[in-house]
Amino acid sequence: MAAEVSVLTWGPFARLKEKKRKLWREIGERVLALPQKTQDILLEDFLIAIESRLIVMERIHDATRKV
Repeated sequence: MAAEVSVLTWGPFARLKEKKRKLWREIGERVLALPQKTQDILLEDFLIAIESRLIVMERIHDATRKV
């Protein structure tokens, strides 16, 4: 059984990927301009915020899937 790939999905996927790359590049430049101690604190804050957001989004996804 051959896998089918829709060409229409590659455009939005590529745009989203480029948007994420640009966002992280921008954030990275700003973080690197700060003192090392501040960078460490900020990166820990990012990790906590991202993990918290992922947990919330996973719960929402699981709840809507069961309905």
